Amino acid sequence: MSALAAFARAQAVSDGVAQPVSTVRHVHIADRPLVLVALTLAGEANAPLAAMIGDDPQSGELLVVSQPRNRDQRFAFAAELARIVVGYIDSYRSRAETVRPGRGQERQRYVGAPQILVPNPATAGFVRLLGRSTRFRRAAGEHAVDPAVPVLGRWLTFLAERIEVPGSCLLLAMTQVLALHWASGQSAVEDLSLAALMGWIDPPPGMTGSQAALAAEDPTAWPPAGPATDPTFDNEVLAPLITACSRPDMSPERQRIAVMNLQHALRGQLAPTWTLMGRAAGRAVGLGPGRVHQPVRAPEGRRPAAAAPRLSGRGGQPAELAGTRPGQLRGAAGVR
Repeated sequence: MSALAAFARAQAVSDGVAQPVSTVRHVHIADRPLVLVALTLAGEANAPLAAMIGDDPQSGELLVVSQPRNRDQRFAFAAELARIVVGYIDSYRSRAETVRPGRGQERQRYVGAPQILVPNPATAGFVRLLGRSTRFRRAAGEHAVDPAVPVLGRWLTFLAERIEVPGSCLLLAMTQVLALHWASGQSAVEDLSLAALMGWIDPPPGMTGSQAALAAEDPTAWPPAGPATDPTFDNEVLAPLITACSRPDMSPERQRIAVMNLQHALRGQLAPTWTLMGRAAGRAVGLGPGRVHQPVRAPEGRRPAAAAPRLSGRGGQPAELAGTRPGQLRGAAGVR
């Protein structure tokens, strides 16, 4: 931590509100980003439990796995997620433009680039692992899955690899975006909590940043932003609901009611973070883009996104990227 960053954090504690450390936004935020808030089942390796996803801040779509340990239901969840994610990405592939670098050949890039916003780096890790577990699945033969599942896996792998490239904005963790532009009065580890960080940046009326951050530690008011869930919620609410959904002696009507109760409980866990994501993106956009670097950084996501289908030659699916380093992909995509 630099002396200026330490001073800004001390000033935040003194003033009771996060201090801006930048007058402009150094990260490109798309006009229509796709927001993803996900939860996984505790004790299982990246087993999806629920997700809220969409590009409309007012209406996120809820996806729920009533039996996260059931393989068929997990891949049905992946197929539904593919319908939304791949459909969103395809909406950017209809318009392309030709650019000619100073000394290079003409290249194609999309007029706009897809962008996925997640609450924190842990959710970005969930995206990476979900891509790894789905990209090589087969759509025919034994243990076949929906044909959209491996396509989703390849795209998620591509996006997760791009997060390691400096300046890439295809997949962004909102806590990192906010911490880049504001200094809170808490530690960097505490800044990984989106609710606490937003408490410092935009505290409710009549509260200081420290008071708002302390209130954000209450999991009943501000559930974890994922992908991990609150242990008390797991034991007292989630476990009985999952058990109720799997009872073999239940009638179809009672089982439908049990699934609806599970969906209602998980929506309550995801909705606060979904609202926070809209507020956080609004605060970031309100800074305004930097005049020098933003016009350069925004197209950086278009070239690799446009090059990914060409690298594979599979009708719009990105390269499988097995063992491919980000630098290799960036060079193949024509990014210098």
